[in-house]
Amino acid sequence: MKKNYQVICLLIMAFLFFMPVQAFAVAGGHGGGSTGGGSGGGSNSYYRDDRSTTSMSESENFLYIGLSLGSIIVFPLVKKKRVQYVEFNDLLSRMPGTKREKKKLLSEINRVFYAIQKAWEEEAPEKVKNCYTPRLFEEHQQVLQKNKDEGVRNHTTKITIQELGNYRQINENSFSIRIDFSCFDYLVDRKNQQLISGDKRERLYFSQVWYFNYSEKDKRWQADFIQPIFLD
Repeated sequence: MKKNYQVICLLIMAFLFFMPVQAFAVAGGHGGGSTGGGSGGGSNSYYRDDRSTTSMSESENFLYIGLSLGSIIVFPLVKKKRVQYVEFNDLLSRMPGTKREKKKLLSEINRVFYAIQKAWEEEAPEKVKNCYTPRLFEEHQQVLQKNKDEGVRNHTTKITIQELGNYRQINENSFSIRIDFSCFDYLVDRKNQQLISGDKRERLYFSQVWYFNYSEKDKRWQADFIQPIFLD
């Protein structure tokens, strides 16, 4: 894993160094030009007080900028990947079964989540009824029917899971897991499609705890309850 990070760092810095001069115009300007100077950066990023020349050579400037930007881009990326790796291993450690069984369960969680979200967007939960326990299926039907009666429609589109975490085994046939995801979520008038709330162009982020029960009848895991986590 460490070797991969080093390779990524080298590739990005090499890419930045060999970029055309025109591409550096904006990055260099923001890094040490008027914008950077206004925020406390300025020429000290590029000059030394004891130099007899007024500026570095072009190649030195580009190299410095390339290395600086490479560090800015790579190190947060490496840190994020490392955190995600640790969190994923922590998630697996909480789950029962072999590594293969754990990955199979995670795949099933993804499948059920996306199936229910798609059914919600289509207002057709009956299409994926086997993904629900009877309780949650009835709840979603009631909410969708209420929307129809009030002449509104809730759209949730372009859904992407960001992260899974906080797995908790409740009993042999029940568990909960946190699902962080993003999507476009908005409410429109059913007749004229006029926007009532939300934003069609702004991606929103959500965190929910999903509870799953195993159905002996259907021989599959089913979503039983969804608890929202309110983000600041």
